[in-house]
Amino acid sequence: MNIFVEKSGITRRQFFKGAGILAATAVFAGVLAKIGIDIYKASDKYIEKRIAGLYTLDEKMTIRKSHENPEIIQIYKEFLSPGEVRPLSEKAHHLLHTKYGNDIPKLITELTAHGGHHAA
Repeated sequence: MNIFVEKSGITRRQFFKGAGILAATAVFAGVLAKIGIDIYKASDKYIEKRIAGLYTLDEKMTIRKSHENPEIIQIYKEFLSPGEVRPLSEKAHHLLHTKYGNDIPKLITELTAHGGHHAA
């Protein structure tokens, strides 16, 4: 009985089936690669347009530097370094640096005690 003996090699049908799967995979990979390249090119164009737009907006602004902004100067004079404009004051450093996690409730308490408002 030869039904349990494995034949060596592959049949013509198996060859065409494998070749078909390989070709379909190659086409699918090519399509995905083309889509990826197109998306990459589109994102580059978008980024270039966005940069140009931001520079254009910036050039049109009357106050282009934060340290020249009258509102910022007033905040420093009245709260962050009373009586003067000192950007590197201890209070400015403490309040203007990013806070995470457990520091947030302490900051809210401190601001509330000073008379600041926060969203509920």
